Amino acid sequence: MRGPFLIYVCSNQSEFGLPEVSVPIDEQREANRQSWDARARIHAESRFYDLASYIRDPAHLSDTVRFDRTELGDVSGKSLLHLQCHIGTDTISWARLGATVTGTDLSPVSIEQARKLSADSGTPARFEVAELYDTPDVINEKFDIVCTGVGALVWLPDIRGWAQVVSRMLKPGGVFYVRDGHPMAGAVDNGRKDDQLIVTAPYFERSEGTRYEGTGTYADGPELPDKVDYEWNHGLGEIVTSLIDADLRIEFLHEHQFGEWHAFPEMQKDNDGYWRFPENRDHMPLMFSLRATKELS
Repeated sequence: MRGPFLIYVCSNQSEFGLPEVSVPIDEQREANRQSWDARARIHAESRFYDLASYIRDPAHLSDTVRFDRTELGDVSGKSLLHLQCHIGTDTISWARLGATVTGTDLSPVSIEQARKLSADSGTPARFEVAELYDTPDVINEKFDIVCTGVGALVWLPDIRGWAQVVSRMLKPGGVFYVRDGHPMAGAVDNGRKDDQLIVTAPYFERSEGTRYEGTGTYADGPELPDKVDYEWNHGLGEIVTSLIDADLRIEFLHEHQFGEWHAFPEMQKDNDGYWRFPENRDHMPLMFSLRATKELS
């Protein structure tokens, strides 16, 4: 799982009164890599990720995978590539369900922590450092399943390029699965306290990432050094169409009225561990999930 910025949002560039400056994409990606390197050390020690439970209990699964297995289906005996795997908790969970897993991430520190978790927990898994768009150059094989986790897509500048990577890494007839924050939730102001849902951020993909400054992260632990992040929202139509254009056949697209994080002040945490708006306030999707199959020809 990779957490979205919006649960610890500090401010964006325009809110600080800073000039809107075009930053080269390589600099934006490098800023994000440094940010995730810093997060990985904190997350590995956090109660949020609870790595001790994976080491102590060989059957322990992440909350994310407990849900996703109901939609993705049986992975036993399948090769599975987990893109943007962060410190590997979801990847390890898929391995415990019987898949032969490979996880990739742009952050070397995240991959270091993931490899350590694999060794310490006795759960075989392969982890490789790879910026998302470089994945086919780093891993020269195709998989039965490709998946990506919650909070991953906002860190990608080009959703069409992402879909092409997914397609290239899948075997013909292979399955792709994603569950992530809904782009509508990413466009609505999450700092309001008047129960109004107001669109203030881009819904559709833009070439320039939205710039954020701050010291927070979504897991418990010490604050990060001052950092800069860049995020990109992608409209639901852009996501679906990019996969269709990459020769994937959509099997389902679900929109969910629950989230995995406290995205808006009025949301409440239910007994199942998910966050929801109060009754009669559930006017907006908070997550989506999608399953697709790579065409045979």
